[in-house]
Amino acid sequence: MNNRDIEWHGKKLEVIRRELESGQLNALRELLPDEVIRPVCEDGGYYFRTRLLTPLVTIFHMLSAAISREGSFQSAWHMSGQVGRSGALSGARRRLPLAIWEGLHAWMMREIEQESHGQDRWRGHRMIGLDGTFVSMSDEPELAEHFGRWNSKHGASRFPQARIVVAFNLKSLVNVAHKADRCRASEKELGRKVTICLKAGDVAVFDRLYSGANLYAEYQRVGIEFIGRAHACLKVERLKTIESFSSKDKVVELPIDPRYLREDPALPKTVTVRMIKTTAKVEGRRESFWVATSLLDPQRYPITEIISWQKKRWKVETLIEEMKIWLGADILRSKTAEGIYKEIHARIIGLNLIHWLILKAAEKHGQEPERLSVSSALRLAASYRLKMSTAAGWQLPLLYEQMLERIAKARVIFRPDRLEPRMRKREPRNYPRLRITRSEWRKANIMTP
Repeated sequence: MNNRDIEWHGKKLEVIRRELESGQLNALRELLPDEVIRPVCEDGGYYFRTRLLTPLVTIFHMLSAAISREGSFQSAWHMSGQVGRSGALSGARRRLPLAIWEGLHAWMMREIEQESHGQDRWRGHRMIGLDGTFVSMSDEPELAEHFGRWNSKHGASRFPQARIVVAFNLKSLVNVAHKADRCRASEKELGRKVTICLKAGDVAVFDRLYSGANLYAEYQRVGIEFIGRAHACLKVERLKTIESFSSKDKVVELPIDPRYLREDPALPKTVTVRMIKTTAKVEGRRESFWVATSLLDPQRYPITEIISWQKKRWKVETLIEEMKIWLGADILRSKTAEGIYKEIHARIIGLNLIHWLILKAAEKHGQEPERLSVSSALRLAASYRLKMSTAAGWQLPLLYEQMLERIAKARVIFRPDRLEPRMRKREPRNYPRLRITRSEWRKANIMTP
């Protein structure tokens, strides 16, 4: 190849690179601008030479895969107007360090918090909903070895699974922290790692799994307040009462089990907790239970508001559903363990970008963020991505404002105490279960002359 050919080839690559960088996910580039990504790469110690698939292209390619309904990496590549190069794409995703995704998530959290102007808080606290879930992935030997398979009463799962614990701001509905590990990892331990990432003064709202006297002491030791359903075996009536506000609201002294004191001598022998008795419908039946909280002042933290936040914890279930179903995190596509962790980050950042769009649309058009449709925002972002990739530069701000206006109009009906049965109505297909890999089946059933 002579110098003239090399120069022509370089110009062609530059044209393709500009096409890729300018045509990917324009609907969200206003939130995650190009000038943010390079400093994040430098802060993460990642220095790269100029390639066709720059970090900017790779990041938006993975975010496109998260936001697109099909969810595959190849479909996101085709949506950007390109074909082929699947090997190059895989290499680009592999080169991009996990620290870059962590840096982008941290930057986004700072930006959203600054824009909220305190609107994402209750009485000066961020209200953080905490819960865990599983995600599935391809049946690859490396993934099965690293993540393992979950055993249940029906036997081992057919595919490797990862356990994730997520923490969402219950007012802004954005993810503030998450931790992922093997499927057999303790959800309590992952929950501990997530709470360490929270800020002093945050209020963690959780279910019974994250409750316990030793855990309450650990939360308070790092400056985290909490609201959570007390364990069913706890006999509140037998505890020492320090102060009683009513028959259903009192401050008690909760002893810590000696085994936890042996494991961690820094723990106190007792922890002071406010116990509130409430009733709620659980699976269609009215049930009474105690809610434990470290917010002891009944004047500053009324009992009705504490109970309402315990009910709002169920928003986390909806947010997990959005992440797994609408952004395709239920079944991840990567073939390596590191790729799975990166893909989880990409899906969560994609979900946060959509909720950030909703927050901006709600603020601009005077709507409540909780009443705006996430599925509509996803579809509108995908639709305006195509419009904005071919529009003139002067039209981009107008199209962006138009998208926000339409997101603000996509309201959902307020349905309190909605309950849906976990049952199937449509009959499953009557295909036999495949108990070997597809490649093994093909080898066994190939027709030879």
